[in-house]
Amino acid sequence: MCRIDDRAISMKIEHWRCRANYPAKELDYRNLLASCRGGEGLPRQHQHCDTGKADDDLRWNPADPHRRVEDRIGYGIDGAIRSDDPPFDAQMNEVLNLNLARIKRNREASLHAVAQWYTRTQPDRRRVAREIDRRLAPPILAPYVPVVIWWLERKL
Repeated sequence: MCRIDDRAISMKIEHWRCRANYPAKELDYRNLLASCRGGEGLPRQHQHCDTGKADDDLRWNPADPHRRVEDRIGYGIDGAIRSDDPPFDAQMNEVLNLNLARIKRNREASLHAVAQWYTRTQPDRRRVAREIDRRLAPPILAPYVPVVIWWLERKL
């Protein structure tokens, strides 16, 4: 959920199906995803996303609009990401390392900020919907906006 752009210093290309096990899919556009650097160069326990994934495969392609991976996940108030699907939850924790302390803190801060806005403004349903639209409108989304959208959608 961090910001990435098209500079090599900011991102890398992730292969949903790893190149080692699926060499024929190495340049298949449907197999390619933009990813953050994921703690590249750090010890394994501090790596996440594609860097942490290495040659493991993911159960679902997060870019597949038919799977809607975002519908399979939820967040705790502490910023933890979770899924009610045990194999998917295990992949988020063991393969992608998405509950790394730093990432959890960033999600928690985003949740805290939107909860403060909600408490302060006491918005009605239309205002919550406008706030979701506003956060999805910029050409470049703010970091961790998916967790904010998730929380706001639950308020609808």
